[in-house]
Formats: sequence, structure tokens, C-alpha cells
Amino acid sequence: MINLSKRLDVISSLVPIQANVIDIGCDHALLDIYLCQKKICKNIIATDINKNALLNAQDNIKKYKLDRKIETRLGNGLDILKDSDIIDTIVISGMGAHTIVGILKNNLDKLKNINTIIIQSNTKLEFLRKEIIKLNYIIDDEVMVVDNKKTYTVIKYIKGKKKYSRKELYFGPILLAKKDKLFISNAKSEYDKLNLLLKLLPKNKIAERYKIKKEIRLYHGIVD
Repeated sequence: MINLSKRLDVISSLVPIQANVIDIGCDHALLDIYLCQKKICKNIIATDINKNALLNAQDNIKKYKLDRKIETRLGNGLDILKDSDIIDTIVISGMGAHTIVGILKNNLDKLKNINTIIIQSNTKLEFLRKEIIKLNYIIDDEVMVVDNKKTYTVIKYIKGKKKYSRKELYFGPILLAKKDKLFISNAKSEYDKLNLLLKLLPKNKIAERYKIKKEIRLYHGIVD
């Protein structure tokens, strides 16, 4: 059995049983191999835009004798999907929010059969939540994890419609409801950074200072 990093382990835990998965930006295909070994998925398409990354993935898949279980395709995001493909779950990890949103919005027709989207982004989570909700998905689960001294947030979306407050979009509605130790610790760290930034920002930067003050107010009730 292949060993996953804590980050990939969290992602795997959010994949529905018997899902038909496309893993966009599969890198070394470690997640896909694990999902096959644990018999979580029925079908997996592992894709990457980088040829060398996909070659590494193919080597690993052959090593674990899963050539018939995991199909690999070179290409950009959902562009590689065919009408005949049976896919209901998208996994995208390790990319920036704007790249992820672009991948989804550039192929809206291919989302009609997608029931679940699992995302771990490195940037702009509020923007990411806001944009994916516009695509008629709701936030089903969120998990924060520390891996190699870095904190990651993994978000699971499912089909649906729901309105969220600014605070929920900023922090994540599930994370906000749970308020576990890692969430509180991370919130305190970000709160301190914002206060320091406000302190260092010149008084004549009125618009920037106002924006930061509004952001700081979101932390009230969480860090105090």
C-alpha cells in the first residue's frame, strides 16, 4: 500500500466511495494509486499539463500494476474529457485559485455530470469559494491540515444552491462552525499579520487601510 502525505490523505478521505474521478494536475499519481488500492474509485483519469510529470505518473502506475485501472492523459484541465467519459468527481490540488476557477469556467458544459469537486488551493480561498458557489455548488466539507510545516485547506463541493455570508466565504462555513484548534491558531496568526500591516501602512493610504480594517473586523468573535 502506498503512503500518502497528510495533505493527500485528507483529499482521499473526501472522495466519495465508488466515484468516477478525474485528477487534474496529478503530478506523480500517488493519490490515484492510493484510491485504486483502497478500492474507493471505480474509474480514474489522471491528467497533467506537464509531460514530464505525466511520465512520472505513468511510471508509478506501472510500478503498482494499475495500468488498467488508471488512465493517463496529457492536456489542460477538463479539455481532455470526451463525451463518452463517465466522470462524476473532480480533484484539483496544489494550484492557485484563479487557475482552478479558469479550468472550471472554461468547460462549463463538462460540469453537468459532476456531482463532487474537491479542491486544495494555495491561494485566495475566499475568491475560490465565491466563484465555485456561482457554478451551483455548495460547500459540503472543509478540512485544514498541517503537512511539512505548511497549513493547507481542502474543500469539498457538491451540487446545490445556498447563500453564504461574507464571514463564511472568508473563513469557510464548515471550518467556522467547527472552530478546531488548528483553525483558531491559523486565524490568530492571520489576525496578527493584518494588524501589523495596518500599523505599517501610511495614514494617507486611506482606501487600503479601510479594506484591512474591514478584514480585521471579520475576526471579531473568533480571536477575542
